[in-house]
Amino acid sequence: MQQFFVEIKEENPNRRLINGVVALLTGGFTLVYPEFLNTILAAYLIATGVVYLFFRSAVFVGAAAIVAGIFIYAFPTFIPYAFAFFLLVLALGSILSGGLSFLGIIAFLFALVIISNPFFVNTAIAAFLLFYGIMGVAAWFKLQKN
Repeated sequence: MQQFFVEIKEENPNRRLINGVVALLTGGFTLVYPEFLNTILAAYLIATGVVYLFFRSAVFVGAAAIVAGIFIYAFPTFIPYAFAFFLLVLALGSILSGGLSFLGIIAFLFALVIISNPFFVNTAIAAFLLFYGIMGVAAWFKLQKN
């Protein structure tokens, strides 16, 4: 009996760093300027989608981010639903790519919080972005050590 093991690793430290820094900046701007949430969030989602597409990793998540960003910019009243859609696609992509991942579970939980309580959308989105940014920068440091 012979067993085969296939490990697919696509760890790009530059993508992790760029995503982390952009998420940290966006989370900070969201906390400081909550009245510009639709513009800040649309710019973040489109930038994230472009980064995913540029590095050719998670093309489906990148396309979903661009669509959600355009939708948020066109219809600012649907911010909670569009961002929750992006988080659900991110969670699904994260879970399907590596099993039951921590980021997938956290993204799913934040999507539920954003949908269930639209009064705290700014705070929930900023909290997720800061968390995602810290995880991205920490992953970059971890990949630099290896």
